[in-house]
Amino acid sequence: MDARLYAFRFSPFLAAALLAACGGGGGGGGSTLPPASAPSAPGGANGAPASVAISIAIPSASTTSSRRRTRYVSAGTKSATVTFGANQQMTNCAATCSLVVNVSPGSVTFAIRLFDDVNGGGHLLSTGQTTATIAANQNNIVNVTFEASVASVALALGAAAVTAGSPATIPVSVTAKDAAGYTIVGSDPYLTPIALSNDDASGATALSTNVVTAPGAMVNLTYNGSASLGSARIAASVAGTTINATPVTLNVNAAPANNPPPGNVPMHVTTWYYYGLNDMNSAIPAAWMAAHADYAEGDAANSVALLLAFKNAGGKYTVSYTDPAFSAYCYAPFTPPAGRCEGPMGGLVSGDDGAWLHGADGARVHRFVSDHFQYQEALNPASQSARDAYRRSTAASAAAAPSLDYFFADDSGGVFTGSDGTQLSGLLYGFNAPATEIASDGAFIAAEQQMVAAAARPVFINGATPFTLMPSYNGTFLKSPNVAGQNFEGCYGDYNGLVGDDSSGGPRWTNMSNALLAVYGYGTRAVCMNVAAATPPNRIYVLASWWMTYDETRSVIVPHALAPDGFSVLPEFDIVPRQPRATATASIAALRATGGAYVREFGACYQAGSAIGPCAAVVNPSASTVATPSTAGRYTSSLAVDDRSAFTGGKAAWTGSVPASLAARSAVVLR
Repeated sequence: MDARLYAFRFSPFLAAALLAACGGGGGGGGSTLPPASAPSAPGGANGAPASVAISIAIPSASTTSSRRRTRYVSAGTKSATVTFGANQQMTNCAATCSLVVNVSPGSVTFAIRLFDDVNGGGHLLSTGQTTATIAANQNNIVNVTFEASVASVALALGAAAVTAGSPATIPVSVTAKDAAGYTIVGSDPYLTPIALSNDDASGATALSTNVVTAPGAMVNLTYNGSASLGSARIAASVAGTTINATPVTLNVNAAPANNPPPGNVPMHVTTWYYYGLNDMNSAIPAAWMAAHADYAEGDAANSVALLLAFKNAGGKYTVSYTDPAFSAYCYAPFTPPAGRCEGPMGGLVSGDDGAWLHGADGARVHRFVSDHFQYQEALNPASQSARDAYRRSTAASAAAAPSLDYFFADDSGGVFTGSDGTQLSGLLYGFNAPATEIASDGAFIAAEQQMVAAAARPVFINGATPFTLMPSYNGTFLKSPNVAGQNFEGCYGDYNGLVGDDSSGGPRWTNMSNALLAVYGYGTRAVCMNVAAATPPNRIYVLASWWMTYDETRSVIVPHALAPDGFSVLPEFDIVPRQPRATATASIAALRATGGAYVREFGACYQAGSAIGPCAAVVNPSASTVATPSTAGRYTSSLAVDDRSAFTGGKAAWTGSVPASLAARSAVVLR
């Protein structure tokens, strides 16, 4: 549970606080309502009892990956109690926990407890307490820190075994859950710390700390290389509480024969992982991440610690998220004086009406996102003020992280006019009205080029031509200065599932493949971001599909969806295919075999730096079953992955058989 500070606003007559929150396991966002003017009434100033309203928003059990702030209240909350002085009040919760208490102005101590059953029953989820001076006739902001009550702990080792004679440092992942089963995230302390123990009495291994006081703590198990140790067992406990916690064991394997490394083969294909953004992968130590990721994306506008640590640990490239096209956290009204917008961009030009796009009625164009994000408004790329804001916000991020290499420019690099000839199927898809400030695609191209050029570092754009996915305007943005490459969000797998070719959805798999090939043609990098659920069959399909267009110097993979253990770093990307026997250049049709499947073979493949011989990918993106091509006859096994990330010991093993046929929208990787 994220125990960050929550601001309750109290008035002797009426107060309101909205704690928007996100359930465990994902990133989330939160805010409080702006201060409201308190109505005047007799009695408050002379110390008479005053009415105080408290409202705590209970989140849905699901989360969205686009949320970029963590404000956590357990989605399992069913009731709450508030104690003040000798008094206590209880309320049951649905979407919110709401109650009204009567206090007198002066020093008041509030203690709040959240439970996973009604009527203050079940298990304690978290507690918060603060003492505040409540003043009469005004709103008062009172900060309450919630401390999570740990009910279970999942331990995981970055490696299940070490080799005798080779000292090593193994990350230890400590993931706590509350009694309702939700992962506790954030940075504030647990109600009671988690104690770690190590049964190794020889001294060959040692934990970097024996006490974990808050989520996200970095714990390492060091091994000195001693061959006398057989194993070390790590366990977790919480003082005074019985918790569910399964120990983990580090095994020491005998040293293998001395085999020389294969030369300059990389340990993994070029990978891009979120590192801290949406709180993803933030529990992974920087040194471990630097060994598995080429690009680490975070949010330098708000938190640079992980990006700096990644670079200090030897990581190659760091990227910071930005959105120069749209600003969320915007509030009605939309005509001057318009409501405020928040965030790195919106906050800089909130009161500057010329920085925004407007409809024919003079109102800023907008679309409602959610109760948390409120409205999204479109920035005007032709506005010098908007471009200056992007320059200032990216410069501030670069100053905070001088080693920063790139910015991710979300919602940029697409088209102004969509497939039906309107802005509402292009740039302003889902918005309430077309904009008047930009009259043509040509004007938009010129303005958008100036916008991305304003960034303090080169950018990766995240936009393409609708449906075909081809680089917009024949690659105009990819050929622009300050653009390093193009990201494809939903590459081979979107939020609805895997991408294939069928009569209802069209040739989406083919279009995706051809779009990646097209980006290579402009000499830039193509970033393939898969967001489909990280199930083993989905992962094999995405891997095999990506291999169809794989180029060792220009292909970048972004596994975005989390494995069940809460991390997105996957072991199958330790496989590096080399010496392709066939390569498509302009059309993926060049790799289509008789019968309908697509096949690409590689003469030399490696896994974690070790040679594994030839390998191949076979994909059936169609809606019908097809025969496995005869070229697969030279291979004896297929790749199988479990449902864990590489960080917690997940494996990519060649234990599967070679199927005679492939079901609709499925794939196999062979060796």
